[in-house]
Amino acid sequence: MLRIKKLPTFDSTASGAKNVVDLPLGLRYAAVWLELGNVEGDGDPLVANALSDLVEDIVVKINGKPQRTHTADQLNRLNALNGAAYAAKAFGTDGWPTRRLFLPIYFAEPWRKSPAEVSAMALRANGIESFQIEVNLKAGLASPVLQGFYEFDYDNRPIGLISKFIRQDYSAVGTSRDITTIDKRDFIESIHLFETTGTARYVAEVKLTANGEEIRDRITWNENAALLLGRELVPSSDDFRYDLVFDYDDPVNGALPTSINGKPINELTLKVTWNDVANGTMQAIIKRTGPPE
Repeated sequence: MLRIKKLPTFDSTASGAKNVVDLPLGLRYAAVWLELGNVEGDGDPLVANALSDLVEDIVVKINGKPQRTHTADQLNRLNALNGAAYAAKAFGTDGWPTRRLFLPIYFAEPWRKSPAEVSAMALRANGIESFQIEVNLKAGLASPVLQGFYEFDYDNRPIGLISKFIRQDYSAVGTSRDITTIDKRDFIESIHLFETTGTARYVAEVKLTANGEEIRDRITWNENAALLLGRELVPSSDDFRYDLVFDYDDPVNGALPTSINGKPINELTLKVTWNDVANGTMQAIIKRTGPPE
């Protein structure tokens, strides 16, 4: 049975700053929920209080090292890929100071169809020195709200494998490029390719090879979206983010292995083709299963 407890107090609740909370060790975490808001004003004029107005980066750290890095908006979009039920919850009128947003950071994965696999990736905070969440609040918030609660139970096994979100930037120039620098370690659950900065372009087609074997053979955005929709996932059409999901058929072991008999594979090449000529940077979030960084 899951228990629910309030988060400890953050070390600060300052706009334009990193605000850190230390979570108790010795628990198994299913999810951490962040409660966010901005209580300045009386609603006239309206207060900007969407996720992207309140929070920049959220960083999950173990032993002081980042394990997950994403903006609040990126996290919400990736959660929503699994269905609307997993997106942030909003209460109160948009733009009013009483509005509150509840953003979940999932460690357990309630969208899995097997009950055993739902809790498989819950984070066991055992045998580690620290477990922290860092929330970078946007500058200019007069009276930000930052608090929350967490869902947990008990499991005294060592921490083991965890789900990590590694964010990386890639140059985006021309109509396509081969990315050969993805770390060949861990199991890769998914790669999420966001619109480029500079000249805004989206990934229209992807091809992936591993050790010369075609894992994805020139799959267009529409083909990939149809594939995901057919498995009850909900790809975004708002920003045309390309969600390359390897375990789309649900079992945890559907992730892409990056080693054979304990040795890293020799080649991993992701070819991306944009919908038009790009000139900027493409941000990617790679979801991995492996030991803590």
